[in-house]
This record gives sequence, C-alpha cells and structure tokens, in this order.
Amino acid sequence: MRFINAIYHASTKTVEYESSNGTRLLKTGGSLNWRFNNPGNLISVKNQQGKIGIGVVYNPDKHSFAIFSSIEAGDNAKRSLLKSKYKDYTIPEMMKKYAPGNDGNNPEAYANFIMSESGVAQGERVGDLDDTKFSKVIKAISKKEGGLKPGTEKWVYVTNVTVSDGSRPVADVPFKVTLGSTSYEWKTDAYGKLKTIIHTKQGMAIVVKYTNSAGKEDVIYSAVAGDETKNVLLTRSFSQFSAKTLAETPKTPRAKSTQKPIEYTVMSGDTLSKIAERYKTSADEIAKKNNIKDVSKIFPGQHLTIYGVNANSPSIYTVAPGDTLAKIAEKNGVNVEYIARKNNISDPNKIYPGQSISIDKSGNATSGQTEKPVANPIASKPVNKKSEKNSVINANKKALDSVGGKNSGNPIALLPHDQREAPWMAVAFEEGDTRWKWGRVKEGDGGINYHKKTGINMSSMVGNSNPWCSSFINYCLKEAGYSISGSASSQSFSKNKNFIKISQPIYGAIVVLRKRGSWTGHVTFIYCKFKDDEYGVLGGNQSNSVTVNPLKKVYFQQLNYELIGYYVPVSYYSNAVKIIKNGGGLPPEFRNVAELREQLGSEQLTLEDTKTR
Repeated sequence: MRFINAIYHASTKTVEYESSNGTRLLKTGGSLNWRFNNPGNLISVKNQQGKIGIGVVYNPDKHSFAIFSSIEAGDNAKRSLLKSKYKDYTIPEMMKKYAPGNDGNNPEAYANFIMSESGVAQGERVGDLDDTKFSKVIKAISKKEGGLKPGTEKWVYVTNVTVSDGSRPVADVPFKVTLGSTSYEWKTDAYGKLKTIIHTKQGMAIVVKYTNSAGKEDVIYSAVAGDETKNVLLTRSFSQFSAKTLAETPKTPRAKSTQKPIEYTVMSGDTLSKIAERYKTSADEIAKKNNIKDVSKIFPGQHLTIYGVNANSPSIYTVAPGDTLAKIAEKNGVNVEYIARKNNISDPNKIYPGQSISIDKSGNATSGQTEKPVANPIASKPVNKKSEKNSVINANKKALDSVGGKNSGNPIALLPHDQREAPWMAVAFEEGDTRWKWGRVKEGDGGINYHKKTGINMSSMVGNSNPWCSSFINYCLKEAGYSISGSASSQSFSKNKNFIKISQPIYGAIVVLRKRGSWTGHVTFIYCKFKDDEYGVLGGNQSNSVTVNPLKKVYFQQLNYELIGYYVPVSYYSNAVKIIKNGGGLPPEFRNVAELREQLGSEQLTLEDTKTR
C-alpha cells in the first residue's frame, strides 16, 4: 500500500501514515528510524525524494527528521545522499559531516563501526565503492542508527464519502454524521467530500443523515465500521434533499432582460450548425460574433459567445428555496392550476428546488419540456473560473438567464442545455490556445508556474528536473472545481482516492502512461479521436509546452510507454459510466493530428514532441 502523508504524534511516539485511499497505519514505539521509515535518520531537507512528512524530535536538541513513504524510499534517499553529497569523501571524512560531534555523536567511533561492518578501507572514497561494498555501508548505517527495531503496527480503516450531482462535486451540503454514540455536524468541502470517517472501533455504527425540507432527518447512508476502507459516492438517486442544502440560492431568470450573451463551451461531437439550431440562431451569426473564419472548424473546449434570435420561446423558471407554486404563479402573472397541469405536477404543494418549470411569455404556462422533480436537487457549487470573459457552463440543467437578440432588441429565453462534459477541458483548451499558443510558446515563457498554483514546492517548470505534466492536469481540475492528486508525479492519478479508473478513453479522461521498467512516465487528457484510429491527447510539458499529440505514435511507438489506465475524478464517475454506455462520446472529428494541428495553428509533429515527462 502506498502512503502519501504522515503525521508524527510525539507524545505517543506514533507516526500516522495515510494511504492514497485514506487507510491509516499507526507505527508506535520501536526505533526512530523504524517509525519514520528512515533507515539513516536523515534530517528533513527541501525536495527530498520519497518524503511524505516531518517528525520533530528533541534528543535533546530539536531535530526535524524526514518521514518516508516506505523503508525502501528512506533507503533510496540515503543512497542518493551518499552518492551525491559524499561521493568524494572517505568514510571518516563523511562521518564528520553526516554525524557531527556537535550533535552528540562520535564521528570517529561511527566511522570505525561502518568500516568494520562493511570491510571498506579507511582511504576508499564512497564514490569508488562497488555495489557490494556500498550496500554494506548502507546496511551498517541503518544498524548504527537503531537497527530498524520494530515497535507495534495497527491498521485503521476509513470511509470516504463524496457527494456528486452525477457529474460535478457538490459543495457545502450539511450532514449529521453519527459515529457510535457521538454525532458531528459536517459539510461537504469544495470537492464534495465529507471529512474522512475513521474506523476507530470495529463494529462502530456509521450513520449519515440529512434534514429534509419538512425538518425530518433522512438516513442516506449507514454501515458498520469494519476492517476495510470504503469509498462512498452519493448521487441524486440515493437520497432526497431539501432547499436548505443548496450551496447558493438559485437566481430566478428574468422574464425580460437587456442584451446579455452567454458563453457556450464546445463539446465533443458539436458542430456550429448543431449549436446554432439548439439556440435558435445561425452558424454564420455565431461565426461572425466569434471571429470564426471557417464554420467547419470548432474545437472541444473552445468558448463561444451565443446570441439567440427566437423571441417566442417560453421562459424557464428554476424553483428556488422557499418557493411555492402560488408564489411562482403570482410572480409571473399566471394561473397555479394551469402551471401544474402543463408541467405534469400532480400535487401543487410539492415542488422541488432545482426543478424547471416552463412559463409562456403571454402569461400562460406552456406544455414545453420540463425537468421532472429529482430525488436530490442540489446545485453544484459554481466554479469561479478566472477569465476575462463571463464564462457560464450550465452544468446542472439550470435555466439560463433570458437574453435578447443583439440586434433585434426583443427578449428571448434560451432553453437550458446540459453541459456536463469534462468541464476541466475548457480550462485546458483555454490554456493551450491563449497562453501557450498550441506549442509556439515554450516553458519559461508562459507566465505561470503550475506547480505553485497547485501547492507543489517546485520553483520552476524549466528543465528535465522540473516535470510539469501532472501539475498542468491538477491546475485544470482545480480551476474547474475538482479534487487534485496533489503531486507532481505523473503516476499519482492512478494511486489517489480522488480518481477512479474507467474502462475506455472518453473525452477529458486522464491518461496515465509509464516508461517501461520505470516509475516515471507522463499524464495527459484524452481530447479527440481521429479518423485514422488514433487518439489526440491534450497535455502540458508536451514539446515543452501545451499542445495536442497523437497517443499511439508518440507515447506507445516512439517513447515505448505502457498504458496504466484512463481515470476520471470520483465525482464525475457516474457521468463517465453513462458516456461509455452510450458509445464513448468520441466521434472522429478530425482526419488526423496534422489536420488538427494545422487548424489550431500549431507546428506539425516533430521529434521535439517526444520531450515530455
């Protein structure tokens, strides 16, 4: 099991290791180097490979020791230190710095012990030792530092709960969580997650409740704490929620408004004519307003400004918390019974927040399509997309504000359209198009550090020692309101509890690739499928920039990478399953990568595109 975080509890001499799925391992007592997975008792330093925590120890002076993900990782860090920092030193010279006397050590005695255990002569330099002698030195240091004397280990399992509307995480939803005899009031975080429920006692009852609009507590999940970790995804079909659970009160669409365009995000399979038909306008009008020279060339993830032209469409009202049918009827000047009959509402006293109701412009309810009451009408927390444009992705079948045709002056109502398709791809496309010019701007000149934007302590994206493919993926996810892996490792998405593997590539899927015989590789997004049976992948650190590469030709054939899998955020999994059941949602939109690159304004494929991490 891979550990990703560690906390040291000095009072009990216990290190709490947390795995990627939340399971904990408690290592108590024993020698310090055993507790910390640190055979050499290495002091914590910046950018230490394999370090997942820091333990402060007073012996008697204050020292901050590194806590590693495994004994092997700690051993590798020690090997790396000796080979890089002490390669030109003899054992006695090395020990004066490795175990200095001012720290309470006896460097001479330490050196004699190492030489005695390993058979290394006094004048031999560390960098000149063969593998056998070097391994003996490593083993001798571990023995001297405490011998990895074991204490006790205890596994603690957890339950992880994520709330989703089927496509997006749902934030700020309050729940009452009862663990055994103790109850807590918790809310989902920005990524739709509740606090991790730790199985502190086997057989402990776990009950998650939600208070509905009638003030009654509904049990939406219950279980008994056992000896396994569970990841629970709650979606609308599992429970009914009231208006009080909304993160924000939905805005009531205006019956009339001034000219206010919306921004549409192109989805896979879209054409300009399809979009124009959907919004009752023309492909030429959209092309003109968006400076599109060729109406056949639009791209998934691209932003379009849409102005409608149909003045006779019905307005779509979205039920808000505290609404009644009588209030809605009075507000819009229509009859309660007429609204109920035309919207197939059997009981006028039962409407639900998030429910869409069609209302005719003339004051009569229309029989147009309406969304039926759902079990869990919670609105996803809006994403604060940082953009110069007023970008709106209608991700929860909410009614869009009424807008007017730009030239007609007549108010219209745009029918809602569900844009749940991989919202992070809109961010990825904008970054590639605006910041990186599809490969024409290189790393160091993009004006951003994705590492710092995602909490990774790496000061630069330039050079082979600062791979940023993973941080680019994390940035796009974070900007779209999804959980991230929190690591600069390309492999982190295949090991992190925030992501789940799917059976085939779909638009926006995270592709994890690994160099054969290594633990390094590359991570990128599935962008499109070509007519030549190739897949296009959009990612960072591709040709030292952001661009679209062919998956098979570059990564399988030229770089000899192996596929680890395709992954999506946990909160997007339900939508991903639907997409796969419906055929995958990846129609061949471009003939080949050369055609796509030409349309994007990117350079054609060269060996430079194999420069990727």
